[in-house]
Amino acid sequence: MISVIRSGLDASLKHIGVVSNNIANARTTGFKKSSATFQDIYAQKTTLLNPGKIGQGSRVEHVRPSQTQGPLMQTGQTLDVAIEGQGMFVVRAPNNTAEDAQSYTRDGSFSLDKDGFIVTTDGQRVLSEQGQFMQVPFTRIAGGRELRLEDVTIDEFGNVRAQMGRTDIVEVGRIGLALFSDVNELTPVGGNFFKANQASGPAQIEGAFQGVYGKIMSGTLEMANLNMTNELSVLIQAQQAFSGSSRMLQAETDMTKRFTNR
Repeated sequence: MISVIRSGLDASLKHIGVVSNNIANARTTGFKKSSATFQDIYAQKTTLLNPGKIGQGSRVEHVRPSQTQGPLMQTGQTLDVAIEGQGMFVVRAPNNTAEDAQSYTRDGSFSLDKDGFIVTTDGQRVLSEQGQFMQVPFTRIAGGRELRLEDVTIDEFGNVRAQMGRTDIVEVGRIGLALFSDVNELTPVGGNFFKANQASGPAQIEGAFQGVYGKIMSGTLEMANLNMTNELSVLIQAQQAFSGSSRMLQAETDMTKRFTNR
């Protein structure tokens, strides 16, 4: 009996951890909430007179992130980019050449580094639909004159353009978007980044508005896709389940001591 109660404690504790993490990231740009699914544990009964299964408690079967779209918030900053619809941004650390180096995110709070590369908040570079780093020039020589970067624009197709001087336009590239067979099976690796795996399928990278790919919205960020009221309600339920299992464990322990001391 104690092992059954302990399994309930463990499942409730993990559930509390999942929901608490959701609540802690309620204001994190592009955060995707997770939910826990549970599974009953059974032991096979081997007696001939009473065949069947004996309940052995429960356990957390899977912690699954939800890739549903969060609300969009306008910031007015050109390099703040959101995806309206399906797709994920593709990023890679500049010196990482491993086969699984690419990561995927919905957090489009980008900026330019000192070399003009479009990067995430932790310095990973954003990839184009061709799988190349996107670099905005700070200066350009044209007609014997040095032109300086005046502005950067990103249209709804994800095309990035740099305005050099008053009139010259440089095409930087088109932001790549990734789709998967099952986007909700991506493996979270922290920092709002995900990795592909066998369950999610490999990334299929195209540009915005290609087929079912969503559109790019410049000057906008996608916020966390959770409802705080719902999360607090689930947290209370998980805490009540943990508290109930704790009381059952204490009662079972006291009962065992009484029989042992007789």
